Amino acid sequence: MNSAKINPDLSGSYAVKPKDSVGIVAVGKYLPPKIVKNSEFKNIHLTPQEEAFFGTDPNFDKNIRRVAEDEDAMEMAVKAAKNAMEKYKIDPLSIDLVLFTSSCKDLSRLAPPAANYVQTAIGANNANSFNIDCGFNGWIPAMVTGASFIASGFYRRVLVVTGETIVGSMDCATSEALFMGDGAGAVVLEKVEEGNGMLSYHLMSKECVSAAGVRISGGFPQYNTNEWDIRPYLYIAPNSFERDIPALQEYIPHSIKKSLKVIDQGTKDVDCYIFGQQFYGLNDIWSKKLDVDYSKVYDTIWEYACMKCASIPVTLADAAEKGKIKKGDIIAFGDQGANWSISSAVFKWCI
Repeated sequence: MNSAKINPDLSGSYAVKPKDSVGIVAVGKYLPPKIVKNSEFKNIHLTPQEEAFFGTDPNFDKNIRRVAEDEDAMEMAVKAAKNAMEKYKIDPLSIDLVLFTSSCKDLSRLAPPAANYVQTAIGANNANSFNIDCGFNGWIPAMVTGASFIASGFYRRVLVVTGETIVGSMDCATSEALFMGDGAGAVVLEKVEEGNGMLSYHLMSKECVSAAGVRISGGFPQYNTNEWDIRPYLYIAPNSFERDIPALQEYIPHSIKKSLKVIDQGTKDVDCYIFGQQFYGLNDIWSKKLDVDYSKVYDTIWEYACMKCASIPVTLADAAEKGKIKKGDIIAFGDQGANWSISSAVFKWCI
């Protein structure tokens, strides 16, 4: 596909500059203890084309991720939420709303919402809770939803949380499993001093040729055995890389630029970029299309791989823990889901 022919506007949606200042006042993460290397995936055999594609990552052979064992997405989300609240001294009774988002599907818990479990397990006894389903691109829309409830005056403090058991949701005989990992992240949102917090956001979507989704099919749920099972798997269509990567190269930078334009900022005004951690090659392309040095991109791809909805909050928590972001920094987020769902947001860090 020729990227020059791609229209980066999926729809006529416009970037928004919120009237009220809502910011992140706590951030936390949880990563399961088991570390798995790419070399431990028993059933994957790369084609020459796949080897060339993954070869754009200079560290690919050494990439690792965390893999959940005997814990599900909800349980990990509870640990991430507790990590955020304990670290920043947030009383769970002060939470008014719990929003849960995730791309992995658990047939044993299609209902009630996982948000209810998280709310109860963390002791947020004064809160309401529900799920937000936006597939792979769930995190930024969930944060925008939480911020909107606060700006409206309906709620004062919102917990946005996710947990992802991606490895167990992939057919581990497919090459895509090599850039997936498990984890959970959480943030707490509330009104902050004017000029801080969420400065702008942009969301756009369009139903396109199927690239990915969740389907009931047969596959290998375990990375290190020949066990075969029929279950819901995250699915990436054949030839997706060749067909869809050129579009992804355009969509994320376009959305971020729209979010920046509405606040009269340029790409070089951003102190830190955090993307959805799909894989290194895309991060590198996005930084080039934004005309910024990769030193402004904070990534966790080589340590944690792609955790879909959990990637941005885990990477954000990691950056905060390591002092890579500081109060007053401008942080731009960008993420994507197939078929398509694209999002971006710009924050002024206030903790």
